Amino acid sequence: MSDNGSRRPLVAGKAVDIMGLFDRFRGNATAPGGTRQIVGVSLKVRGGTNPLPAPLLGAFVTGYSLGDDPQEAIKRTVQAILAMGYDVEEIIPRAINIPLDGWAGYIASAWPDFLEHFPTQDGIGERLASRSVVFSPFAGFDQEARTP
Repeated sequence: MSDNGSRRPLVAGKAVDIMGLFDRFRGNATAPGGTRQIVGVSLKVRGGTNPLPAPLLGAFVTGYSLGDDPQEAIKRTVQAILAMGYDVEEIIPRAINIPLDGWAGYIASAWPDFLEHFPTQDGIGERLASRSVVFSPFAGFDQEARTP
């Protein structure tokens, strides 16, 4: 949360309007042939109204949602993480596009140790059809990166 109590996400420690961040995410999340895509958006988050477990300072997490374009998916993911009580420090400037029918293969490849965490291939479409977001496990850190 920003210093003034707004629910605008924090990027590099400053509250920003997320709509202004979308310019770098141009494109379409519909695959050739009209198949909808799952868009994965990675975020760096900090504790907000909901603190991260001690001693964590922050975490990285990826949110997956259906979207007609990456901007819609980014907005939905940021809104979902804010609703969970976390602040967004950074939106990682690359989105992952996954064909809806390729979900199981993607999860098996990207998250082999966390298969039980994610919806199955049969369940992902229904889960995301309600405009919800499925989050990866949070990868927390307890030290800031050192700069040389």
